[in-house]
Amino acid sequence: MMFRRCTAPRCTDSRRLLPLSAALLVLAGCGGFGEAITAHTDVVARAAGKELRITEAAEMLASNPQIPADPQVARALADIWVDYTLLAHAVAEDPNLGMIDMDAFIRPMREQALMGRLRDQVISVDTVFTAEQLEQRWRTEGPGAEISARHILLRVPAEATPAQRDSVQQLAASLRQRAVAGEDFAQLAQQFSQDPGSAARGGDLGFFGRGRMVAPFDEAAFALQPGEISNVVESPFGYHVIRVDDRRQPQITEEREEFRQFLVQRAQQEAEGEYLDSLTAAANVQLRPGGLAVVKEIASRPDVALRGRSADREIATYDRGAYTTGEFAEFIRTQPPQTQSAFATATDEQLESAVQQLVRSELLMQQARSQNITLTPQEEEEMRTQTRAQIRELLDATGLSQFAGQPTSAAAIDAHVRNLIAEGVAGRAQLVPLGPLGFALRDRYPTEINEGTFSQVISQLEQIRASQPSPAPGFPQEGQLPQQEPMPQPQQQPRPQ
Repeated sequence: MMFRRCTAPRCTDSRRLLPLSAALLVLAGCGGFGEAITAHTDVVARAAGKELRITEAAEMLASNPQIPADPQVARALADIWVDYTLLAHAVAEDPNLGMIDMDAFIRPMREQALMGRLRDQVISVDTVFTAEQLEQRWRTEGPGAEISARHILLRVPAEATPAQRDSVQQLAASLRQRAVAGEDFAQLAQQFSQDPGSAARGGDLGFFGRGRMVAPFDEAAFALQPGEISNVVESPFGYHVIRVDDRRQPQITEEREEFRQFLVQRAQQEAEGEYLDSLTAAANVQLRPGGLAVVKEIASRPDVALRGRSADREIATYDRGAYTTGEFAEFIRTQPPQTQSAFATATDEQLESAVQQLVRSELLMQQARSQNITLTPQEEEEMRTQTRAQIRELLDATGLSQFAGQPTSAAAIDAHVRNLIAEGVAGRAQLVPLGPLGFALRDRYPTEINEGTFSQVISQLEQIRASQPSPAPGFPQEGQLPQQEPMPQPQQQPRPQ
């Protein structure tokens, strides 16, 4: 639902990021470019005065035979090494992480809350169903419903002209009129239907459930009550006239409340969709020529900063505003690699849908501001408190809290981080991408990632694996641990669908 800024090729909820060993398995193919160090060096990444070198990176990856030998896996390792190295040194510097702009960190949570209040204010849905209404909706829409129906099918040749199609449709309409007037439907089907499977039986299709027939037929048939005859229905097979003879439905018992909630949620979703469609239409949202290509380019290089005129190029326009390359660059930079890759490899149709949803988010925020919808200072502070608590949980889970405000050598911190990541890569410990926290740390501290070394890391990884004996048949391999829950993220973000 758009008011949660949800959408996303298909995505996994960004709040359920994978442990590092699993994340490295799925990141092959994900794009992204960091700041180049030099063209000739064995340093994969630098952060907080520390370096990750090619040999060490290859040895870490070699500890898990399930991780694919792909340069983007090396990129993923470099990213998470940078993030955890920065986090460890930031905690040692300030246990409260005061260097992080917490207001920027909670911005997605604020926007989500404001959109929720806007939804409650502008959308009114009747959510009261009487017992009689619930029974009626259950009979027509409840799960497990089956109908017994007959039909008359008139086929249209693939090479038919528009005039010929009209002629077939008119014949179907005349047969419907005859059936409505009282002629025997079964006899009409035997005489005129061109469905070889049912014509001889008077068009009888027997009992069938939802989804068994093509969508236009299914929708029309299940909207009928026993004895009713449909209008002419067009499907890929031709023109149909349908009569429902019987309907059977399990009794609504313990599922009554669940079904009522389903109807309420669907009504709310439909109302939201109508509101969003009207908002978009009124704003006259238009994609700019070449805008989708720019989106792909930015998504493939999410760490490249846009400045000046390059950040002001319009991707889409709307009344009294535009969605710019700078706004999209800021959005994509803070997304996990899976989302970045989804944008970089999406079709134009998928990108257009995703960009439309990003623009809708901007329009919704404008609407919230225009209606003076705000959060109280107490509510915003509660969000900050919640976020700090999540960070503390992460620090405790990774053992980094031991360095908070303690006089610890940089070497000891570095050794802990390297061991932590090595255990995570091997699948022996839970280690998750930091998401927005990592991006906030990179804004505060300088980092460098040398993408030119990724292929060298993979080359050394392959050499190490070639020198290692294969696991014995049936012996469990490292890295095959169940997925575990990471630190929750503020919200799910749009991705191409």
